[in-house]
Amino acid sequence: TMRTGRRAFIGFAVAAGASWLAVRPPLQLWPSLGDLAADYHTGTGEQRSVALSSRVTVAMNTQTRVDVLPASDAAHGIEVVAGEAEIDAATPPAGRATPIQPVTVVAGKGRMQATVARFNVRRTGSQVCVTCLSGTVALAHPRGARTLKTDDQVVYDDRGVQPVTRTDPAAISAWRRGMLVFNGVPLSDVIDEINRYRPGRVVLRRAALGANRMQAQFPITRLDDVIDMVGRLYGAHITRLPGNIVLLS
Repeated sequence: TMRTGRRAFIGFAVAAGASWLAVRPPLQLWPSLGDLAADYHTGTGEQRSVALSSRVTVAMNTQTRVDVLPASDAAHGIEVVAGEAEIDAATPPAGRATPIQPVTVVAGKGRMQATVARFNVRRTGSQVCVTCLSGTVALAHPRGARTLKTDDQVVYDDRGVQPVTRTDPAAISAWRRGMLVFNGVPLSDVIDEINRYRPGRVVLRRAALGANRMQAQFPITRLDDVIDMVGRLYGAHITRLPGNIVLLS
C-alpha cells in the first residue's frame, strides 16, 4: 500500500542518514567509523604516542588515524590513513649485533623507509607532505623516488611527486611543543588549522577576510583567544553560536 511504501522509504532514509552520520559525524562531535576501525586514532585536539618497538615511536597529532602494517609487509611499519604523525627511529644501543630493521610508513601512494631518522608525515585526503627532521628518509612513489635529508620536505598525491624543497623544521614540529606557527600564510589556512584542533567549527563568511596573511605563533590551548585576536586585527565581526560554532564576517 501507499502507507507501507512511505514507511519503507522513511525507514530507508533514516538508515541512510544514520550511515552518513556514522561515516561523517558533524563537526567531529563523535568518532567516525573510520576512527573506530583504525588501530590507533586521536580525536579533535588529542595527541598520543605509540611505541612500535624499543627504538621506534609514533607521535600522533589531532584527528589522526594510523594502522599497523602486517609483519609480512614490514618489521616495523604503519600506514597514516589520515592526519599527522611524527615517526622517530632512534639510534640503536651500542654493541647491537643484529641488523637494524628500517621503519616503513605508507601514506597514500607513497611508501617511506628510514633506518635512523625523525620525520613528519601529514596526510590530507590524497595529498601527503613529508618532512625530514633528522637523518635520511627514502620515498618510493609510482611517479618517482626521492631521498630526503634533514630539513628537506616533499609533497605528493596520487598523480605525482613535487620537487624536494627546504623548510623550517621548527614550524613543522611546533605541535609537539603545543604550539602552532604561521609564517605569512592566508588567514583561511589559519582557520583550517584551528578547526583541526578545536571542537566545533570556525567559519569564514568573507573570502576577502581569508586572503589576509598572518604571521603568528600561539599555544594550541588558546585558540579562542586567537579568534578574538583575528577579530581585532582585521575588523571581523564575531558571532558565537551553540556547539562551539563561530562565524567570522
